[in-house]
Amino acid sequence: MEKIHRDKNLTIDVHADDKAQFQGERPDLEEMMGNLVDNACKWASSRVSIEVVREPTERAGDRQAVRIVVDDDGRGLSPSEREQVAKRGQRLDETKPGSGLGLSIVVELAALYGGSLTLGTAPLGGLRAELVLPTA
Repeated sequence: MEKIHRDKNLTIDVHADDKAQFQGERPDLEEMMGNLVDNACKWASSRVSIEVVREPTERAGDRQAVRIVVDDDGRGLSPSEREQVAKRGQRLDETKPGSGLGLSIVVELAALYGGSLTLGTAPLGGLRAELVLPTA
């Protein structure tokens, strides 16, 4: 991250439940997290927040999930832009480095595990990416 974003002075806050565990391949989790955090750092003005929590099950027998929330304080995206950026190869700003594949990779990998990626508005003012995955 440092070499890509060395022109920025970012604060990255991380809050993680040490009992939260992903049920899947480590490289897949690293790929998903790397894409989400890289995007947040790329678009943030000065702050990124990462939170990892275990989701309680609502019904007996339901699989538990881990929720990973990555927020930034950048400009954020409109609902139509959020829909567009999750599609393979779609980029909104050609002035920033990237291939337009990062979020679509996250969507595809999450779906393989029965998870999901939701994009919304962060309390910090920028984009919120919520990744929900099965937990061990």
